[in-house]
Amino acid sequence: LSLGTSVHAGNYMRKQTDDEGLLDYEIDSAPLSPPGDDEPLIAKQFSKDPHAGEDKVALVLSGDNNQDEIIGYFCDFEFDQANKDPSEAPRYIDFYGESRHCQEHQVALPLHEIAEACRKKDGASYIAPDAFILHQPKSGSSILSNMLAASRTDIRMISEPTAIGEIVKCEKCDSDLKVQTLKDAIYLLGRDQEEGQLFVKLNARNTIGLPVLTEAFPDSKYLYLYRDPETVLQKLMNKKHEKRVCEGYRHIPGEAVSKFLAKHNKSLDSLESEEKACAAVMAAHMSLVLEELENDVTSGRLVSYEELLDDESIEDLFDYLEVYTPNWTKVNKQRNKRANTGHGEEWIGESLPVATEKVQSATAEFSMFLGA
Repeated sequence: LSLGTSVHAGNYMRKQTDDEGLLDYEIDSAPLSPPGDDEPLIAKQFSKDPHAGEDKVALVLSGDNNQDEIIGYFCDFEFDQANKDPSEAPRYIDFYGESRHCQEHQVALPLHEIAEACRKKDGASYIAPDAFILHQPKSGSSILSNMLAASRTDIRMISEPTAIGEIVKCEKCDSDLKVQTLKDAIYLLGRDQEEGQLFVKLNARNTIGLPVLTEAFPDSKYLYLYRDPETVLQKLMNKKHEKRVCEGYRHIPGEAVSKFLAKHNKSLDSLESEEKACAAVMAAHMSLVLEELENDVTSGRLVSYEELLDDESIEDLFDYLEVYTPNWTKVNKQRNKRANTGHGEEWIGESLPVATEKVQSATAEFSMFLGA
């Protein structure tokens, strides 16, 4: 590990080893401009370019990559927001956004080396989530994660952590490396959870990572939330950002979707609209989940949106997740709040959108894969 000197607000970081051989990092005061050094201060904030003077286009085309370790970004933030009211901090990015330390002082360190040092210090080796929550868009996953977070004080819900998403979406990465990196990231995210349960919700597009999640954590359960496909797709089409994402799938669908299309004798050219592109992605994800359920029917469970609106179904779901003696008053408060705005407003219901002909056509084309 070579951190060198990082000039930042007059400080630099150095690595040292204590008597037990554990990694330790110290922040020391550093002069901004060493005597006799005329190099501009701004230049000192950047490492030397190892490819200076080389043809950058040729480097990209060659595919050379000298990165032989996974780098993690670390900063200081608390989960207190979620403990007070999960609807005010429903996603991991909400914690990050509220932390000034994360905005100004995050550090980049070798992930596996740090994880191993933490395991040695903790006298532990493995942390596995009690369950992963995967889902279609607009299917109630934020409602469920907020209810779980509010149900008990000893439950930690990590919703859409960036690190896990970055790992699982790397379709061309080495499988063994992905498994190890997932274990390292989950360990670091959950290591201060001394008791209780740990749940992790992923972004909808990261459903493609289910196979590697079950490989890395074979004893963890998982849920897959789904909803009427016409409702989901029309809601996506009604949002400019989501519609642009769907347009992107027409050109870069990803390996999992490409394999799904090829398996069912469909070409990329057949995704002639944003509606068909996102319908294909939803179908590919559902197909993947159903394949995983065929391999192991005990670890996973499909959950329809309607189940989240029914008291008895929610109780059954909590039993499945082994969340016993929850605080139902707090759970029901979350059911009556908007789940993913971060403002904790009251939820007054929704009017379902009317599906356009394009949406109806797209969901009909993939209907055999979109239903549960």
